[in-house]
Amino acid sequence: MLVIVTKFLLIALCFYRCSANNVSARYYPRYHLAPPYGWMNDPNGFCVFNNEFHLFYQFNPESSQDPGIAHWGHARSADLFHWEHLPIAMYPDRSFDKTGVFSGSALIENRTMYLFYTGNVNFPNQYPERVQRQALAFSKDGVHVEKYEGNPILKAENRQPHIRDPKVWKHGNTYYMVLGNSYNNHTVGRVLLYTSKDLVSWTEASILGESDGSMGYMWECPDFFELGGKFVLLFSPQGLEPRGDKYRNLYQTGYIVGNFDYESKLFTPLTEFMELDHGHDFYATQTTLDTRGNRVVVAWFDMWEQNYPDQQDGFNGQMTLPRYLYLTRDFRLLQKPVRQVSNIRGRKLYSGRAKPNNVIKLDDNSAEIRVVAARLKNFELLIESENNTVSISYDYRKGKVTLDRGGNDGVRRTNWRPSLKLYWQIFIDASSIEVFCGNGEVTFSSRFFPTGNVSIRVGDDSQADELTVFKLKRSVDVPDQ
Repeated sequence: MLVIVTKFLLIALCFYRCSANNVSARYYPRYHLAPPYGWMNDPNGFCVFNNEFHLFYQFNPESSQDPGIAHWGHARSADLFHWEHLPIAMYPDRSFDKTGVFSGSALIENRTMYLFYTGNVNFPNQYPERVQRQALAFSKDGVHVEKYEGNPILKAENRQPHIRDPKVWKHGNTYYMVLGNSYNNHTVGRVLLYTSKDLVSWTEASILGESDGSMGYMWECPDFFELGGKFVLLFSPQGLEPRGDKYRNLYQTGYIVGNFDYESKLFTPLTEFMELDHGHDFYATQTTLDTRGNRVVVAWFDMWEQNYPDQQDGFNGQMTLPRYLYLTRDFRLLQKPVRQVSNIRGRKLYSGRAKPNNVIKLDDNSAEIRVVAARLKNFELLIESENNTVSISYDYRKGKVTLDRGGNDGVRRTNWRPSLKLYWQIFIDASSIEVFCGNGEVTFSSRFFPTGNVSIRVGDDSQADELTVFKLKRSVDVPDQ
């Protein structure tokens, strides 16, 4: 009997693992970073090392059905589009991270990549239900990662059990770390600031920001950086209640702009919390500086509890298009696609004026679309396939942009008015749509899952003064099938 049970378990384990590695190409992105197999969520350790971009991510190599016990997946790229998958960087193989090598960041110094992360240990049916410690790892070559023998570097006993996602930077001769935290019995979210002189001994310096009771019970994946002479606190709050068109996703991602004093360690907000993206699928952002000093942001292009069809295809999740961040004079963030997108831009599929009868079929279900239309008229662009239609529309009387992908909870909408002409830049990639309005004042990032070939056209009562469609070349490897 034992032999039979053992054989059954081995067969089941083989099937479980093989299901993660048998990846279908139908929804696999052509130019966005996705896992080679298994499950991907939060971006981690986004950095430039030896003139290459490195991006780590939360990774379950065993299955695409759920996040499992988090590892750190790893990829690198010279241009943010042509990605090379590298060996798994970190496994949950220590007593303090045995149920998850959770999210974190990278710091490059002395030709060394220092990686900071949260070690998670669960205690089912107990209180507290988990303990989270901050830990350090490093790499000399950008591929092989070693965990620091003195881990964990921050226990934070009085801030348990939800304290995670360290983002670390250096200013002067001091290192700084922000951490997401929940307190008051997991009812109020906040961001804590710590300082260190040696990367291993950390002291709490201040509460950088916290909820007033209406801003959620947990602030995840905090990032803090200077931009345009101000400081930006970027984070992902959990537990916000929908307010009209705002906060329609399960969890949000947004920012507060303010002033920061390195002496007092205090952050003084100048704005309220503002959503960074208005689509269905945008979470857990992480930023880095490129070699030109541009602030670049990426996000997990998915959302918790969505159960999208790609889970059945041997992989789940992908990253958004990398975007530059800029700060306006009225303290709002603009997002623009990074310049390296030109590396994958192919031939023109269409260029000229467009009416509803101009149907443009996409090549390999991926494209870059540029739309110019009158600002004092309604406008609609339709993205169509055999099984669904996605509508992107502008109501000039109400000053609102809407993305409607159909189905349950299909609509996302926000306020926006063009200045001179309506201008949209749209990226389609197998199972994703990203919309940039105007100069990047408003963006939408949403997944969709078409059957068959995708085509685009303007709506029945619309006309484009200029419609340009570019083929985008594949830049990520086709998964083994």
